[in-house]
Amino acid sequence: MTRIFKERKLSAALVRGIRERTLFSDAPSHDFVPAKMDVLVKKAEDYLQTPIPLLPLSVYLEFRDNGNRSRYEAIYFQRRDMALTLALAEAYERKGRFTAKLADTVWAIMEESSWIIPAHLYTSPTHGEFGIPPVYDGTRLHGIDLFSAGTAGALAAVLTLTKEELDGISPLICEKLSHQFHERIVMPFLNCAFWWTGERGDRVNNWCPWIISNILHVAAVTVEDIYTLRKIVTKAMAALDNFSADYQPDGGCSEGPSYWGAAGASYFDCLELLYDMSGGAIDVYDHPLVRSMLEYIVKFNINGANFINFADCPPRTLHDGAMIRRMGEKCNSASLCAFGDTMERLRTLSTGLGAHAHTYRYLRSLMAEPPKPGTSRAEKNVWFPDLKVMVWRADEDPAKGLFAAFKGGDNAEHHNHNDVGNVIVYHNGNPVLIDTGAGEYTKKTFSSQRYELWFMQSDYHNLPAFGGVSQRAGKQYASGDERYSSENGSARMELAGAYPQEAALTSFTRTVSPQDDGSVTVTDAVEMTREQEVDFRYMTCAEPHLAGAGKLRLAEGRMMTFDPRLACEIEAFPVNDPGIERNWHTDTLWRIHFKAVFSKARFDFHVK
Repeated sequence: MTRIFKERKLSAALVRGIRERTLFSDAPSHDFVPAKMDVLVKKAEDYLQTPIPLLPLSVYLEFRDNGNRSRYEAIYFQRRDMALTLALAEAYERKGRFTAKLADTVWAIMEESSWIIPAHLYTSPTHGEFGIPPVYDGTRLHGIDLFSAGTAGALAAVLTLTKEELDGISPLICEKLSHQFHERIVMPFLNCAFWWTGERGDRVNNWCPWIISNILHVAAVTVEDIYTLRKIVTKAMAALDNFSADYQPDGGCSEGPSYWGAAGASYFDCLELLYDMSGGAIDVYDHPLVRSMLEYIVKFNINGANFINFADCPPRTLHDGAMIRRMGEKCNSASLCAFGDTMERLRTLSTGLGAHAHTYRYLRSLMAEPPKPGTSRAEKNVWFPDLKVMVWRADEDPAKGLFAAFKGGDNAEHHNHNDVGNVIVYHNGNPVLIDTGAGEYTKKTFSSQRYELWFMQSDYHNLPAFGGVSQRAGKQYASGDERYSSENGSARMELAGAYPQEAALTSFTRTVSPQDDGSVTVTDAVEMTREQEVDFRYMTCAEPHLAGAGKLRLAEGRMMTFDPRLACEIEAFPVNDPGIERNWHTDTLWRIHFKAVFSKARFDFHVK
């Protein structure tokens, strides 16, 4: 349990006053790159013709009434995207043509009763038992969630970029905005013990650095009183130490690679802000855990935008490459530098949530010139001893050959699916055997009914059921006796502990073994206290076809060979979830069943 700031004896006393420091201190120039700004100006021009969308009470209450969160969030996020885009365009041009629409948009956001989204209302200090935030005067504190903090961070940028233009309409706009930062962010942060800070003993996740990064951004540009500023930073550093204390030395992010953008990457945002706010005195870039935490994203990449998508992750995601390059430069990691350039070459300029939820990062990346052409290389064998994940690829070129990943761990990880022992296979960077990932978020996703969702269940991962019994949720359902060979990249785990007693398992070991010819074998050895049917399942996003006894043709021209004693059945099923459909570009997935009745057996599944 590493509390980095406490370990290094660093404190908020090192923070300088608002006029004694420079933000974005590592930027060669604070000018935005014209090619990037041309995109934003065009979008701002479109927003001039777009009415500011209404956020009626009835839409806020949809989450309470039917579990839908997406309709409110779409409108809410559009307002914030409008405000930040219009401010950036005006700051770039300084012609006044975006100022009136910007002022209207900022005013509309300030008139919202709360910046907390309906799905996060439970975080409010005064709970919204009736489905709306019960904050309507100065006697009740606002809550702080991911997006209220993100709103404040985006509006802090608006204030920095366009205060003079907004003051030209009325100085009360920025005056009211500064008051709202105090009422909605500073006061509740200093006077409440939120679960996401870890100060109540709660286990923290991406909420902690993500929210803290935006609070630090707000404090850095709006809080002039040095005593208040240092109180904010003291509490922020304690929360960040709670976050790093939950990390193991291998730096593995159990929330998955898409959430790393809000977890490890947001932690890095905080490090950049603290460095700038202290004039470089708060500097922990050389800490080994920081480097491990950041290099995770390189190691979890398959190829291009494809990542290992264990937990609540889509199979494709793009991260801010300019930020990742800065990570590499500051942590002395060549792999991060190269991977950052790869990500940046793949990305078009992002707007929307990626901008207004991480605005400090976004502004810094607008100052970064595009990377030079280059080639990608990746480690062939990776093992996360704490996260219990094996990664193997046949070729250093991530676009060539087979790739496999195999996970252990437990079924109480952040954003957990019941998936201990899951394995995925790709070829030339494209999916062959998949982790389905998470569907579109609803009220059910983060409730006691989470595991009623089919894509959270082990039945829809590349895992067996024993006598119809599947894995259960809970920390006690875990892998054990994990063994890894650095010589050939193979891994073996005991998985019986991931299943309840009703499965009648004495032992279930799975071994994933790379072969010399670039193929991979999954070996399942099972011992049970009774004879029963075992159903080994594998998931695909392309229709598989039997190709003779013991042979199955998969995507990418790959062939799976299996023991002919196993009865093979191919099940096509409708996804019925817009999130899964977007992820895999299909409304149908396929589940392969390999069935046999026995009490003790060993089976090989070979993919070539």
